Amino acid sequence: MKDKLTPWMVQFYEIKEQYKDCILFFRMWDFYEMFDEDANIAHRILWIAVTSRNKNAENPIPLAWIPFHAKEKYLPLLVQAWYKVAIAEQVSDPQLKWIVKREVVRVVTPSTLSLEWDNYQENWVFQNVILSITKDSERYWISFLDLATNKWRTWEFENFDTLKWELYKLSPKEVILEKSLFNNEEIKDVLTKKYSLNIFFYEWIKSPKKVLLKHFWVRSLEWFWLEGKTLSISSSVLLLEYLKSNQKSEFDFLKTISFETFSQYMDIDESTIKNLDLIYNFSTKSSTIWTLFWVLNKTKTAAWTRFLRDQIIKPLQDIDEIKNRHDMIEEFLKNPVLLDKLQSELKFVSDVDTILNRLALNRAIPRDLLNLKKSLQSIVNIFEVIKSDWSKKLNKILEL
Repeated sequence: MKDKLTPWMVQFYEIKEQYKDCILFFRMWDFYEMFDEDANIAHRILWIAVTSRNKNAENPIPLAWIPFHAKEKYLPLLVQAWYKVAIAEQVSDPQLKWIVKREVVRVVTPSTLSLEWDNYQENWVFQNVILSITKDSERYWISFLDLATNKWRTWEFENFDTLKWELYKLSPKEVILEKSLFNNEEIKDVLTKKYSLNIFFYEWIKSPKKVLLKHFWVRSLEWFWLEGKTLSISSSVLLLEYLKSNQKSEFDFLKTISFETFSQYMDIDESTIKNLDLIYNFSTKSSTIWTLFWVLNKTKTAAWTRFLRDQIIKPLQDIDEIKNRHDMIEEFLKNPVLLDKLQSELKFVSDVDTILNRLALNRAIPRDLLNLKKSLQSIVNIFEVIKSDWSKKLNKILEL
């Protein structure tokens, strides 16, 4: 059959062979084309027509396509339906006489969808967490990265039951398993049936510590409290290598990682979170309507929406930190003029963290730069307003 294929179809199948578990967006001039089963999946999910480029052939190849500028509309639908999408772009001059070279520039998954454009940002009730899991004889080790804030942490669990309690709090968009765990039906059932998580596996790394040392440009991991924690290092590298492989980037902007203990937070189990409707209401089947989060959320920015959600399920235990937070809130409440000024400025603050991520990955568009400019201007104005305010206590709290 391949002998009868056109050169660009041969190219398509060569690329598809490397990305069998993905839907391949194959760039053809002003369109992304999908063939064979990819075309049929696109037809079911996107409601687009399936045709064929070789209709008169004995076995015509199914074809579906979308305009390249409509990727913003269609890509989220496929990813939210649990499919990975490999984007193959034209990387050589299309004016040259020979066939245009194409290669996959990145693979889009649930956790990396927000790295595309602002339009892909979902309701910021949940964090944008990607999580990896490794295991020794009994204990489980996880590494989790919030791509909305670039907070990268790792954690140890004595058994899978304690790990399950934290999964609900973390609400990861996808979970990466080492290959041996991917064959564990019990774990897969919990992840897919109970939590409806996207799960993928990635090949094991032979020298994980060397990878992490090279990534951070350090000689020891003591600074990150990871020295000697072999499986914690392994789970972190599993996550890092998966992201680097899919996004075709070194992720140099990830500058730090920490070993998390969460001792400073009150331990709230999954049942408590559900029964008190803290972040999800089963009656309304909503994470925003008739929940404690819904009642409290008057935030103006995506960053503080995430912060509020995080604090609801991980309340502070340190009395000094709690008093410090109350003092800050009291100062704002005593000065409504100041509060009103700050709220007016906060309306112009975009999600700076995500914009910076797209800049680091060379994905930023002009709108990102404009939003970043407005955000930085507003942030400067906010600091100036607080500095000029009469409240010495507030200045001291904010360490200005």
